[in-house]
Amino acid sequence: MQIVSVRDKRVKALAEDPNRTSVKGLDKREVRKIAEMIIAIRVMTHPLQLLAVPSWKAHELVPGQPGKWSLTVTGNYRLTFMVNLVDQEVSVMDYEDYH
Repeated sequence: MQIVSVRDKRVKALAEDPNRTSVKGLDKREVRKIAEMIIAIRVMTHPLQLLAVPSWKAHELVPGQPGKWSLTVTGNYRLTFMVNLVDQEVSVMDYEDYH
């Protein structure tokens, strides 16, 4: 899927270049994991494919925000994004503190 918009500037840096090894404000483990997630999101055709990596705990935020998906990066932080299956686009990608 094509990533059309990213809210968090750190995630945007990784979306533009997933081969980066460092991003100011993220530790190396977060950088590696978010980069892997971005690569998986780009090649997926449906977000249910993200369930193949159990540690990411992929799930749709329903009923509150249908179409918005969440992937676990660390204990408190999640990579969230909206999915448009018709246009095969991901938008409003963000790095959010859930707690």
